[in-house]
Amino acid sequence: MQLCRAYIYVLLAFGGVFLVGMGLLSRVDFLPVVWRPDLGAACQALLLWGALKLVARKLGRRPFALRMGEVLAEGIFLIYLMAIILRLLDHTTKTFALPLADQALAGLDQMLGLSWLGYFDWIHAHPAWHGVMKWAYDAINSATAAVVLGLVVIGQGPRAKAFVEAFVICALISIVIGSMFPARAAVDFWVADLASYTNFTSPPGVYHLDAFEMLRAPDGPIVIGTEQLVGLVTFPSLHTGIAVLIMLAAMRTWLWVPAWAYGLVMIPSTPIWGGHYFVDLMGGTAMAVTVWLFVRKSLAPKAAADPLPLDALTPAQ
Repeated sequence: MQLCRAYIYVLLAFGGVFLVGMGLLSRVDFLPVVWRPDLGAACQALLLWGALKLVARKLGRRPFALRMGEVLAEGIFLIYLMAIILRLLDHTTKTFALPLADQALAGLDQMLGLSWLGYFDWIHAHPAWHGVMKWAYDAINSATAAVVLGLVVIGQGPRAKAFVEAFVICALISIVIGSMFPARAAVDFWVADLASYTNFTSPPGVYHLDAFEMLRAPDGPIVIGTEQLVGLVTFPSLHTGIAVLIMLAAMRTWLWVPAWAYGLVMIPSTPIWGGHYFVDLMGGTAMAVTVWLFVRKSLAPKAAADPLPLDALTPAQ
């Protein structure tokens, strides 16, 4: 089993080519510290993956331990590859001099009768929820890795593959759309005096603004890598999209209870700790559901015709 089909690597390769072009032809400069360590780790994982495939070919069979090793090696390779390309794409596309979309996004919330500030005030007044909601928002990467590993371990190979492919597609879609609708944050737009909200242990939803402002500097070089690369897309919310994918991937499996419990805590945290508008959540949900259905449908004939079923990752009884 492979965690994704070849077209996913092609999409990531196109992203890499775009980054190289931006580095050569624009005023964007990427410090080696943001890509060299991850590239080295990705190469090591790729070598391990190739070595395990070679061992399997020599043996003429794939014992359970070897199949699991291949999946883990590919997973590590993908993680580091995405860490380089997706994070740099997110930041690079925010250098485009497009008008901010905060006013439009806030207006859509109001048109739908959704009071963002009322929700913010309610969450602030219930500090007992703050710890678990902030943890859920910050734990998205760990939750993503856990659901992939969990699906593989319980023998749900097709779902693991669908999740990985849908994750990459959603990330690329959110980066492209997010580049066309750059926004600062709902917290920054609606809250006049964040310091007056003393129930929060630290100001929520504004952690990315320094990086965002640096990327939109009107002149001079833009150096990416001086600070940690945090997520910058506002619409559609990728956090929401990933949480929805986790919930969809876990449906009708042993993982559905923890997956849904996590998603139902994480999604309500995104307007506060992610600084998202409510329409961002709607966009992220629509994106995730659409991509998930597309990927699952495209995988169905492949799974049925595969001489080695993807669910054959469980040990022989």
